[in-house]
Amino acid sequence: MDQLSSYFGLLLGIQLLHSLEELTHGFNKRFPLFAMTFRFFLTFEIIFFLFWLTVFLVASFPFRAGLMAFFILLMFGNGIWHLVWWSTEKKYVPGLYSSPLFILVFLKFYFGVLIKLK
Repeated sequence: MDQLSSYFGLLLGIQLLHSLEELTHGFNKRFPLFAMTFRFFLTFEIIFFLFWLTVFLVASFPFRAGLMAFFILLMFGNGIWHLVWWSTEKKYVPGLYSSPLFILVFLKFYFGVLIKLK
């Protein structure tokens, strides 16, 4: 497995844990942009995860490498966003505990790629 696939798989696993944290701590009620039902949020999370799992498992998936790179960047942004949300709320927000993992894994991936480029 190449470096991109390895980090993608790791972040996909973290995303699953992150989704469970959000689902069990009422993210659907606290999301600052709009309220949503638990059912809607659960459905979104299942579809989101299954799409990315398919990208991971199907080697011939169209634009696979680009999608994996995009997901890695998306998870970094997700981690940052949760920390910013927490800093404005000044209290726990759903997804806070797992969000730093996105940032740490992204930075390890990013600097690993930079080192290989030198």
